Amino acid sequence: MRFNDILSEIVKQDLEMNIVPALMGEPGIGKSSFVEALAYSMNTKAFVLPCNQLADKADLTGARLVPTENGSFKQVFYPHHVIQDAIDYAEANPREWPILFLDEVNRTTSDVTSGALTLVTLRKMGHVELPKNVRIIVAGNDKGNVTTLDEASLSRFSIYRVEPEAATLLQILGDELNPWVRKVLTQFPAMIFQKPMSGIVAADGADDEDENTTSSFAELFDSGEEMNQLTTPRTIDNLSRWLNKADRAQLGRYLAMPTVVGDRETTVLNEVVESHVGNTAFAVQVVAAIAEDLASGAGQQASHQIVVPKPNCYADLKAAQSITDLETIIAVLTDSDKSGSLLYALKEHEDNERLIHQLAQATHQIEAAHTRTLFELVSAQQADTQNVEAFLGSGAPVAEAVKPMLSAFL
Repeated sequence: MRFNDILSEIVKQDLEMNIVPALMGEPGIGKSSFVEALAYSMNTKAFVLPCNQLADKADLTGARLVPTENGSFKQVFYPHHVIQDAIDYAEANPREWPILFLDEVNRTTSDVTSGALTLVTLRKMGHVELPKNVRIIVAGNDKGNVTTLDEASLSRFSIYRVEPEAATLLQILGDELNPWVRKVLTQFPAMIFQKPMSGIVAADGADDEDENTTSSFAELFDSGEEMNQLTTPRTIDNLSRWLNKADRAQLGRYLAMPTVVGDRETTVLNEVVESHVGNTAFAVQVVAAIAEDLASGAGQQASHQIVVPKPNCYADLKAAQSITDLETIIAVLTDSDKSGSLLYALKEHEDNERLIHQLAQATHQIEAAHTRTLFELVSAQQADTQNVEAFLGSGAPVAEAVKPMLSAFL
């Protein structure tokens, strides 16, 4: 399945039923970004644990032998700090479904994979239990040098073979995506994942489908073979951020500077782009887009629909029949619940004046991520104007703090 709204909808239903989704696919295609965006859309956080960075099971479980008062030893568990962070957050935000994301779960030692599966099955490490509202997602590679999972292990998951989708990457990166990269992805969405035109491919290990053209980094260094980059959502993001940092004069110089790469005559700009995304058709199209833009002096920028998370408590707030009912519900919400609900009420194209007024008075501070989304909404004219005006006119300190900046867009 492709990373899109349909997959998000399906995975959310898995999480609602406390089923563990397993996202299996090539490295670098955007599994981590998908989970982080999914968490934000659920008005919660994702806690990412890269299992391939753990040396052994003890790094995951934190199992240690400690001395007791009578001189003997007992086993105590100190779970990995990412797991503990997820536990602490879940306990502090009981109405949310924070996500513990076990990434690269099968591209590590069999010992670590076994420990991760135990966490999925028992929902605890030793005596440390996961709160009931913690949800788990795992991800891994379904080909290459990976730890094989038996049928009993696989039966614990809903397994999705995932592929990148350009539209999702465009939405996730939003206005941060470089205009030239956006233009190419919009025009050629199938180019989001490509292998180099020639040579051996090196990814984050031996994870490609063709064993004759794929090697691990260690094997490549030993053999002296050339390492070539891939075009993936991860490398596209890297190229986008590099291009955003470069100025037009710099790119113009690089485009005019000839160079030789292997036996190919090319330009420095081509070499830079290929260093990020490989010698692929995508790289060719990006260089062409830059050259065309530099020659014409024009720029490209496409609009996108801004994602606003809907908190789990929002339905209860909307169903409140009176001010007293609203106050009662709001009184037990966390700061994150109130901030997220206020953001969603401002975006929703309904008359939310009463709800906004009560939330604004009760919210001490809009969270940083919600503040960024709010400015994006208002500047892109995707927020409800009457709701924003009601918020700014509420006189609440939280509204007064952002009023000077938001007023400029109204």
